[in-house]
This record gives sequence, C-alpha cells and structure tokens, in this order.
Amino acid sequence: MRTTRWKIALVSSALLGAQASAPALAAQDVSSDTSLAASTNAILYPATLDFGTGLIDDPVAWVSPNSGDIWVQASGKIVSYCATPCTINFADKLNSNFSIDTHWKQRFSVGLSVYSQNPDYGFFGQALILKQQPTKAWPSIALGFRNLGPYTHEERFLVGHDIYVSPTGGITDTTPGYARHFHTVPTLYAVATREATFGRNSASFSLGYGSGIFHDDGELGRVYNDKGTIAKGLFLGARYALRTSENSNVTVLAENNGWDWNAGVVGNWRGLSLGLYGTELEEGGKNPSRGPLYTIYNYAKFNLSLGYSGNLHDIAHGTVLRARIGELEQEQLRLRAQIAQRQHKIEELQVALQKAQGGELAEVAKRREQLDAQIQEEQEAIKRAEERLNQLQGETPASTTPPAPSTTTPPR
Repeated sequence: MRTTRWKIALVSSALLGAQASAPALAAQDVSSDTSLAASTNAILYPATLDFGTGLIDDPVAWVSPNSGDIWVQASGKIVSYCATPCTINFADKLNSNFSIDTHWKQRFSVGLSVYSQNPDYGFFGQALILKQQPTKAWPSIALGFRNLGPYTHEERFLVGHDIYVSPTGGITDTTPGYARHFHTVPTLYAVATREATFGRNSASFSLGYGSGIFHDDGELGRVYNDKGTIAKGLFLGARYALRTSENSNVTVLAENNGWDWNAGVVGNWRGLSLGLYGTELEEGGKNPSRGPLYTIYNYAKFNLSLGYSGNLHDIAHGTVLRARIGELEQEQLRLRAQIAQRQHKIEELQVALQKAQGGELAEVAKRREQLDAQIQEEQEAIKRAEERLNQLQGETPASTTPPAPSTTTPPR
C-alpha cells in the first residue's frame, strides 16, 4: 500500500520558491574560469526527476561554476497501479520524489533524494574529474553515485520498497516480491559530456555507463523493460538550452536512460523552474500482454517537476541583509514615532507659550495703564497743590501798623 505525501514535497519546494525574492542563480554570472561551463553564455543544467542536475534521468559531466549553488525539486510520475478502472484517486497514481542537490568548488556535488510517498531515501553525488576546455578536443568527464542508503532493492522508478499498514494501524516496511532481486546500492556511473555554445544558446551531448539502477533488471527481463535498451548500463542524451531573456531560459531534453527513450522541456525564470516530460515513449500505451507488471512498466508515462535553484551564500547573505533591513525599518518606525510625538509636544508648548505671552502682555499693559493713571493723578494733585500754594502765597495782605518813633538824638 502506497501512502500519499507528494503534496508535502510540492509545498516544501514551493515554500523555498517563495524566497524567489532572492536573486536568480548565477547562470548569468561571469567567471574567470576558461571552461565553457563558466562562460557568460552558459545556461545551468536543470535538476533531473530524481537525482541532482542533468537531463531527465541521466546525469551529465558538469558541476556548477558557482560554489554553493543549490537545486530543490519535487517531481511526480503518473503510474496507473490499477489493472482495471477503479476508485483510486489521482494522488495515489502520482509517484512523487523530492531532491536537494548542492555544488561546491566547481568540482563536487552532493545531495539527498526522497523516493516515492513512503518515503524512502538515498544520497547521490558526483566528482568532475576532467573539465572541457575551449581549445581542447576532450569532453568533461565525471564519476558519480546514486541510491547510497539502506534501501537496497530500488529499481529505476524507485518503488522497490513499500509499506504495509495492518488493520490495527501498524506500519511495516516491506519489499514487493517482484523487487527482491534488485541490488542497486550503490549505483555507480561514469559519464562524459561535450558542450558547445551558439551565441546566447548552448547545446550538449552526454554518454555514460552505470551499474545498479542503470543496469540491474531484477531478473525480470522483458517484464521490467520490453524495448528501448541500447546496451545494458549504457545511457546517453542531449539538450539544447535557449536563452529567452536575461532572466529566463528554455531547455529541450532528450535521452535514453539505459532502459527507455524520454523527452521533455524545462522553463526557468529567475531560478523557478517547471518541467514537463514524457518517459518510456517507445512503449506506447498500457498492454496486459507485456506481463504481470504491465500496470507499472512498459507504457508511456507523463512526468512533471517544480523546482527552485539559488545560491546558499546569496540566500544566507540575503537573509542576514533582510534581517538587518527589518531591524533598520523597525528603528525608523520608532524614530518616526518619537519625532511625531516630539513635534506634537512642541506644538502644544508653542500654543501654551503664545497664550502665556498674550496673558503677560495684557497684564503688563493693564498695570501700565493703572500706573499711568496713578502718576497722572499724582501729577494733577501736585499741580493742584502748587496752584493752591501759589494762590495762597499771592493772596497774603500787607502790614498796617506804623513804625515806632525814633528816640535817638540826631547829631548836631
């Protein structure tokens, strides 16, 4: 029984994509490296359906020229498990996967893939052994691994492990009978990639060989894969990347993943990507004559992916910068509130001052009038007093008493 957690994976990818306010990947960055992958015209590879960057299923000999680049992707493959029309819903038919891929030092990549809805998981990685040079004929060469983990019976659709839910609600890991002969831990591979640029666009061709998922059919033979294999373990593919603007590109992909022929297209805008793919195209429709596992294998399937690509350093720097901006904005709000409060206080003080000044001037003027009136009264009183004094002095009568006779004998 397969449970459904693909929505969680899609939501997780969308949440990371919500940070699309962060700058779109360094696909347009200029590098001093002389390899084509680091040129200004290079368009970064998209994430595969299940394991890191590359084509649709196939890896390529390429590591991002920008250390710290990251790809986060959720993908879904429509697998009709029902042999006849049934009540199974769309979610149960969509086998989903979730992956995170990181690239470092222009030489190494490592990531984690979560398989199906159970979920199972496995690590993957790659080392770029040789880089293509513009003036040399050799291609880029890489060695890598996939499905490094505890789930040893995974097959190419990554549904080799399942869970069983008991009537009492207990959950037990189980391996379907058809998957018990798969031994794919770890899956190792080597791949060579040659890339060419055409103005703003680029094209590449990859050829590789791998074990495990690329080679092991679990002793199922044609029940596992009816047609499409060129040679067991051999995979190849090509892409053409078209730059549609400074911030967007469209990539057309075609490949053989060792078992089937696949094709698809991926659109990317500022790090957000949407991919639509057809896989097992050589098989056609579902046919019971192809064996008991015809509900899983040997018919064409539709696949989709939703992803985000960015740079961990840029994201971390942007996070710190956004936090600092947030702090500065809060401080600005506090300062603006303080300024507004103080301006309001100043206005109140100015009104009070005007009232106080008006009141003091009125009191002073009134007191002055009173003093002026008092002075005037005093001056008038003084004037009246002087006038009366003068009147009194001018109206005093002359003396009428005759002088006394002299008793002195006049000299002779």
